[in-house]
Amino acid sequence: MYPDGVRCPACADAVLDKEGNCRTCGGVWLDEERVEAQAPLAYTGGAYSERHCPACDETMDEPRIYDVPVDRCAAHGIWFDKAELEEVLRRSRGDAPAPVPEPSPADSLNMLIDAVRIWRREP
Repeated sequence: MYPDGVRCPACADAVLDKEGNCRTCGGVWLDEERVEAQAPLAYTGGAYSERHCPACDETMDEPRIYDVPVDRCAAHGIWFDKAELEEVLRRSRGDAPAPVPEPSPADSLNMLIDAVRIWRREP
């Protein structure tokens, strides 16, 4: 539960509802423990965010969780822009698609030759 009037870190004039959601931008503010209960958190990278913590108004950090950039106040919680929380949870379950390897020059040439052959067959 969040008190009335807590500012959204992403919107200039919006406030969060009692659940920590912003109805303007679709983002959500969560205590770190609530997120940790759903997915193990492994922070990587990090920069300084321009956004301020809705609880203490200090500038937050911008680490990555499963390569998704989020805004984090180590003392109070994590801000997820719209769809970032779902993406973190999806990636934590291993649902992320495997990276597609870049084709080698020989593979690229063969794909081009196949495309020309198909093009020539069509009337």
